Amino acid sequence: MSTAALPRSVRKIPAAQLHVSKPTWWLESRFHFSFADYYNPQNNNFGALRVLNDDLVKGEAGFGTHGHRDAEIFSYIVDGELTHADSMGNKESLPRGAVQYLSAGSGIRHSEMNDGEETTRFLQVWITPDQRGHKPQYGSREHRPEDRHNRLLHLLGGTGTPPAWKNVNSCGQPIILHQDVNVYVSENDAAVAHDIELGEGRQAYLVAIEGSLDVNGTSLEQRDAAELLSGSQSTQVTLKSGSQGCHFMLIEMAAS
Repeated sequence: MSTAALPRSVRKIPAAQLHVSKPTWWLESRFHFSFADYYNPQNNNFGALRVLNDDLVKGEAGFGTHGHRDAEIFSYIVDGELTHADSMGNKESLPRGAVQYLSAGSGIRHSEMNDGEETTRFLQVWITPDQRGHKPQYGSREHRPEDRHNRLLHLLGGTGTPPAWKNVNSCGQPIILHQDVNVYVSENDAAVAHDIELGEGRQAYLVAIEGSLDVNGTSLEQRDAAELLSGSQSTQVTLKSGSQGCHFMLIEMAAS
């Protein structure tokens, strides 16, 4: 389908267009926005979403201790396990479906390592906070596969009111980010559909982590992404899994 034929509310970002990091023996990363060796002034962010990296980290390797300030950072583990350690004394390893959250605030140092032998895949996401200088904090949650199976799991919340979508599983109180953002993940069987309404003045970034997905007639394959825009009116969006099902992340936020 040509770009001109796509609904105005959906802008597809093919996986083939993502920047792949400089080759190294332990890491292969795909950058959705400008990061590290990749700089594109036309692709620095999508609203409050500043970084989304799809990382593959080989066994017994990872990101050594380094510092951050004024960023809401979370990692969603897709395969293997990811071990987090930080300057506040937190250290833990988390499996597939878990999320680690780090509010860097006024400054923190941490590491993210794959202590196992198999390759770990995770999505690392940075959100610009609502203000500078927040007190640093760390949090994590583990979720069962059934928590996100054919449902929208509200993985992280924010400072605003979450949308009143159907078939949402909050699993209690989600981790709260210092920004008006809501993060959902879902792992669906074939042909399962979620109908959502993107509110006026809202936007969302969607990533097909595994499998395939149809978004208002736009087809996404594994690692493809899409920008969803509502404009001056709310927009109805249907997310329908392909023949092999789909595992996706949806980041909903105030429009930029």
